[in-house]
Amino acid sequence: MYNDVSHQDKIILPEMVFCACHGVLPGEQAEPQEFRVAVELITDTAQAAETDDLADTVDYSEVYWIVKNIMEGPSHRLLESLVSRIAEAVLANEMVQAVTVRLEKVAAPIDGGVRAILEIRRTGADYGF
Repeated sequence: MYNDVSHQDKIILPEMVFCACHGVLPGEQAEPQEFRVAVELITDTAQAAETDDLADTVDYSEVYWIVKNIMEGPSHRLLESLVSRIAEAVLANEMVQAVTVRLEKVAAPIDGGVRAILEIRRTGADYGF
């Protein structure tokens, strides 16, 4: 039922803000910097709409805690590794058909205050689910 793509509803957490130590440079690994994360889940919300029961949908507070624990957990050198870890953890919930993760490094260590943004879209098949 959960992998039926006839309903491609979205649950969106548009801007979660974290201070964390991720990056290639030693200073990035030692000094927290601001990151913004957006997560868009594709799921079927039809049953939850009928039952009004949280058990029949993806609990977005759980998604927030997954993202928070990864962002504030062990340091990653590359944004690619970080967003892939978030996508995999979110997709472990069988009700999630696909996920888009967008990660913004607010102040990348490039002259001029450049922001760096990476966005990926993954399905459970990408991780063997």
